[in-house]
Amino acid sequence: MADSDRWRRFTFREGDIVITTPSKCGTTWMQTIVGMLVLGRPDLGEPISQLSPWLDMLVFSDDEVLGRLERQTHRRFIKTHTPLDGIPRLPSATYVCVIRHPLDVALSDRDHGDNMRVDHAIDMRVAASGAADPDILSPEEGPAATGDYLRWFIDNDNQPTGSGPYGLADYCHQVLTYWDARRAPNVHLFHYADMWGDLDAEMRRVADVLGIRIDEDAWPAFVEAATIDSMRSRAEITAPNADIGMWRSAEGFFKVGGTRPWASHLAPADLDHLRDRLLALAGDAAEWILRGRAALT
Repeated sequence: MADSDRWRRFTFREGDIVITTPSKCGTTWMQTIVGMLVLGRPDLGEPISQLSPWLDMLVFSDDEVLGRLERQTHRRFIKTHTPLDGIPRLPSATYVCVIRHPLDVALSDRDHGDNMRVDHAIDMRVAASGAADPDILSPEEGPAATGDYLRWFIDNDNQPTGSGPYGLADYCHQVLTYWDARRAPNVHLFHYADMWGDLDAEMRRVADVLGIRIDEDAWPAFVEAATIDSMRSRAEITAPNADIGMWRSAEGFFKVGGTRPWASHLAPADLDHLRDRLLALAGDAAEWILRGRAALT
């Protein structure tokens, strides 16, 4: 469903913003926040996927995606799930990287799959970009029972195909590309838990890294428009690709948010194993992965 090679065919402009995340880490949330700040209004007025295309997504052709971005006259903000080492790094661009607790990602990804009209997505992919390479195998989906699925997610080593993550190893590979670049002046790290805990403060951080001045009188409307309830109420515009019928329910794209109930499905030994596995896979990024910005202070 995704081809990172498109980044080699994309022509950057001064000031472009790249929003790069593992899947289900708050991508759409960050796109909405950035869009409101760039456009200077809490009502984006257009579907988020048209304003901020997923460059790599193969349900649209190269000409459709690259042409849409070329025609845009506002400061562009582009979505990708490609790790940072698969994207051109230019000093003229700003890279906004967002992550989330990996077990929240795991449960959210299952909901995402259940809500997607998969046959429709495949039909669009074939129409726009041809059939998938038969040598690329569909990833294993994991057990049905939630606890078993989470334990599988922690330990499986499925190789990424561009629309995961399919396990902790895949997830950590991507997160480390952000972590290793964290000292670059144009690479900025955000965590879903921080956004959920203090949306106002994190939105101000986004404005700061983008060099956008906040109008304090208008600001409360911007923060309200970025809440999950507000985004859910406008799901036909705020849910990605709702405009092309990608979901069984556009509102269902914003099913829960926040911290998912994974702890109730796991024993203390499972959580200890998660931490050990994170330390092995992500090293000194492990605490940031688990706790967000609090781990950086």
